[in-house]
Amino acid sequence: MKKISGRKQKLCIECQKCCKNIAVYTHPDFYECSAKEVLDFYKMRGFGVQKENGAFLLSFPFPCPHLTREGCNIYEKRPQPCREYNGLEDFGDDCLWSTLKKKK
Repeated sequence: MKKISGRKQKLCIECQKCCKNIAVYTHPDFYECSAKEVLDFYKMRGFGVQKENGAFLLSFPFPCPHLTREGCNIYEKRPQPCREYNGLEDFGDDCLWSTLKKKK
């Protein structure tokens, strides 16, 4: 497990984008209906849906319940997916970690 640096943690607390835009991947092969029906199902319920390499990224329209102004209130005991998550993968330059890449 990689440790998050102090600079990265500070940027995460400032940004909070990952925790305000919770998202998961799903694949149309998991469903018995068409890919269009899967997209329509989630879109009608207010989810953001993006296609990526045959999969769908579903964005939930509400923040994580553990998010506070100061950041994650369970940070030291956060779930493993939160520990492993890298916002750059989903948000690119919208993730404040991208500013660390640009300074190098």
